[in-house]
Amino acid sequence: MLESATIRTLDESQIDATLDREIRRFLVDTFPNWADIFRTRRAWHDARPVRTVLATVPSSASSPESSELSGVDFRVVGHVAVVERAITTCWNWRYAVAGVQGVSVAPDFRKTGLSTRLLDVALAESTALGYPFAVLFCREPLVPFYERNGWRLPNDSMVMWKDRELPIHMQSNCPMYRELSGKTFPEGPIDVHNPF
Repeated sequence: MLESATIRTLDESQIDATLDREIRRFLVDTFPNWADIFRTRRAWHDARPVRTVLATVPSSASSPESSELSGVDFRVVGHVAVVERAITTCWNWRYAVAGVQGVSVAPDFRKTGLSTRLLDVALAESTALGYPFAVLFCREPLVPFYERNGWRLPNDSMVMWKDRELPIHMQSNCPMYRELSGKTFPEGPIDVHNPF
């Protein structure tokens, strides 16, 4: 089944209205608690993806409720978005980092290694773009999966901020990071922001 999936990395200029709609439909199905957000955009917290890694299969390999009605010849079965974030430290160090979001795989493609492949592609792209670190927020049951894929829990707090004064209360309460360039992740409390 995994062999039928095509993995590709797209920047925003390569995502037209039809593909945007298909990705958002997939995200609504995958993250029903966030359906209101994904009906209008493809990322959380006012972010815009700089890269999107997608796994698709031909629509003939899809289920009857596939995207055939919208006129596309594929079905999205996996997704990872990379958004640009900034992290700051208590020593006023600032880094542009790859924020990984929306890691998801269709139910019939789970436990096939597809999510690991998507993450590997997203992190290779992020490294090539010069990001020294990647960060994400996940739910606690997913921590072992990310740890097996080289992610680490920070030793101190990592808080997402909407602006300089307003923290975002995350439903995904486990922040994690991954070193991409050989640089050591900063110690101490970390603030995660939209770039400003």
